[in-house]
Amino acid sequence: MLSNLLYKGRYLLIYYLKQAFIRPKDIYKAKGMKKRHLAAIVALLVFVVTLLNMIQILPTVNSIESDGKEIANDLPEFSVTDGKLQAEGAESYIHQTNTFLFFFDPENETNSNEIDDNLDRLKVPIGIGLFEKELYLNLSGFEMETPYSQIEDFNNETIQTIFNEIGNFSIVSYLISFGILYIGLGLFTLFDLLFIVLFGNLFSRILRSNLRFRENMRIAILSALLPTLLVELASVFNVLSLYTFELKIILSLFFLYLTIKEMKKNTQAD
Repeated sequence: MLSNLLYKGRYLLIYYLKQAFIRPKDIYKAKGMKKRHLAAIVALLVFVVTLLNMIQILPTVNSIESDGKEIANDLPEFSVTDGKLQAEGAESYIHQTNTFLFFFDPENETNSNEIDDNLDRLKVPIGIGLFEKELYLNLSGFEMETPYSQIEDFNNETIQTIFNEIGNFSIVSYLISFGILYIGLGLFTLFDLLFIVLFGNLFSRILRSNLRFRENMRIAILSALLPTLLVELASVFNVLSLYTFELKIILSLFFLYLTIKEMKKNTQAD
């Protein structure tokens, strides 16, 4: 009996997914979907979104190791005295790779704003600046400034060790990264779905569907599956980078409109 229940549950899950991706007009038939099926569909959506994002960042991860060693080999000797970078005979320079934009600037000829501007222009994910009094890091928009006075035993060997070891990822590291990314993207996906559900419920009322909020929620989430994956795919292949959130909402509401229209037509026919 348990095996029959599991088989039926799996069949219904596949049935709902088939509606979302192959017959979007029939999505309304999922208005009575059980909570466990809805939770499984959302979890599966987050899994696929996470997988797509991992595929997107894998080339960057693979090049971090070689790029880091390249920067480490060219780094001159320096030390920190009284909170200031000291590098005798070394001049300021910029080293760019596929993954790093590295500024060595003990003479303070540049600043962090120049790193930020060049990261956007050159499409490089990681920016690092060794300035006269501080270390600056920009990791895909996450910025951090740390005075040397707050770092103990900071010198060229410290940076070289970090660059030589960075990028040495094991299978366990990838699994941990996937788990962290899954949680983070899961929260973002739930945030997107929340807005789609709220807009979908309002739109459903405008269309006079006579559906309850729970029914609208199920239909709205199924309507969002295909748009979400299409937008994520477009982002992975750099086809789309702007207005992704708005596009998800618009496409989801379009599928919601199609299925409610189909539902009302079939109701009138009956």
